[in-house]
Amino acid sequence: MRKIYADVTQVKGKLDRFFAKCIGAGRAGEVMRYVPMEQLKMIQRECPFEYIRFHGIFHEEMNIVRRGADGKLSFCFQYVDMLFDSLLNIGIRPVCELGLMPFELANGEKSVFWWKMNICMPKDINEWAVLIEAFVRHVTNRYGEDEIKKWYFEIWNEPNHKNFFAEYQNINAYFELYDSAARAVKSICSDYRVGGPATAGMVWIKEFIEHCRENAVPLDFVTSHSYGVKGDFDEDGTAITVMKKVDKVSDEMRHYGAICREAGLPLIVTEWSSSYSHTDPIHDHYISAPYILRAIKRSEGFADMLSYWTYTDIFEENGPAVKPFSGCFGLINMQSIPKPAFHAYAFLALLGDMELLCDDENAYVCKNESGVQVLFWNLNIPKDGTNNKKYFDSDISNNNIGDSIISIGGLVADREYTVRVKSVGREKGDAYTAYREAGRPVNLSREMTAVLLEKSRPEEKTFKICADRDGKIEFALSQRENQVDIAEILF
Repeated sequence: MRKIYADVTQVKGKLDRFFAKCIGAGRAGEVMRYVPMEQLKMIQRECPFEYIRFHGIFHEEMNIVRRGADGKLSFCFQYVDMLFDSLLNIGIRPVCELGLMPFELANGEKSVFWWKMNICMPKDINEWAVLIEAFVRHVTNRYGEDEIKKWYFEIWNEPNHKNFFAEYQNINAYFELYDSAARAVKSICSDYRVGGPATAGMVWIKEFIEHCRENAVPLDFVTSHSYGVKGDFDEDGTAITVMKKVDKVSDEMRHYGAICREAGLPLIVTEWSSSYSHTDPIHDHYISAPYILRAIKRSEGFADMLSYWTYTDIFEENGPAVKPFSGCFGLINMQSIPKPAFHAYAFLALLGDMELLCDDENAYVCKNESGVQVLFWNLNIPKDGTNNKKYFDSDISNNNIGDSIISIGGLVADREYTVRVKSVGREKGDAYTAYREAGRPVNLSREMTAVLLEKSRPEEKTFKICADRDGKIEFALSQRENQVDIAEILF
């Protein structure tokens, strides 16, 4: 029988909230819209993040770059201002992904996504530097140096991937892009933070660090991406995604985080998730909640910032989604219905700032002035080589795995405590199962939306328990496979 024990007098230290540092979004033009911005406000109320990272800040819809009849470049940042003002107003700062290439500057017209993001090198590397310098100078003038020193500037997105960089086989082409942009950022203020290489699959990291060191190129942080499946790019939504071992993501973070630590650089994982595919039902499934929590717990001390990809299903790489639940990345779906993945982060947000000693690798025990919080989960991932799109789109076993005993010492002897428990699992905070059982309607009525919203709420129960003469309470909670529970012992 599982027993989770902690004592309020035995403190591990301050909780590392690296998991709440950043959240992802599809592109700048999506985030600007009314509904995605309202959804981001919802996220910030329930499980706030410090930063947000997205593609497309230089995309044509942001209306930044113009070329006059004389061939000279000019820049307009009105849409950029609208976006950044809105983000700062709700307490979230950008990790600025500088890229990809405006068509006006590009040496070709090769693009990716339904919304056409240019993946080519510039015709003139000096014009690329002029764009970066103009952008950074503008945000400095608008928000001030002290504010921009808190931002991050990341150069490009997945330059090692054929779908994101025309020169993906040429690491030196990326170095040229990076070097020019990094120096342009630093030309405005040497204290601004710049990094990369934002690679797919945690590669080029050693080579990138060595290049920057050997050539005196500015580098303040390292970024890369990790997903829990094997396969390739899924632009058209037809690729088969196959689950690898359960700890693929956290194993990569541990390995490359150690390399970055040795180099004295923070590792920022600017994209991560159970799957790289925006048509993978694992994202909607209740298994995502324990998957996220296990990956986070195992990555502590190795990654300095995690950016879950993404906060919303309003995500248009393959065009707008045509179903309410389509396997897209979001913590919430298009109708703002929270998924189990959302609750994983919402439960983390309930944890107090002081973490207590606990030897259970699948649990957090924390405290604050309000009480003690015990967050625990179990994860039963399918065997390696499982086809996600078939497995997670069907009924899977959901066996009862027995009771977990929660034992908390160091409390006030003979005092009565209220315990509040929230649970997420099959049919608990699980709108996707309800959606499937309703026949997967393509268009939701307002009534059906309300039903699914209600189904998305975690199961809750409250009870009272009295500490014994030694100041200890102990109680049992039953769990089923792939369930997450948080028990709050209220002071």
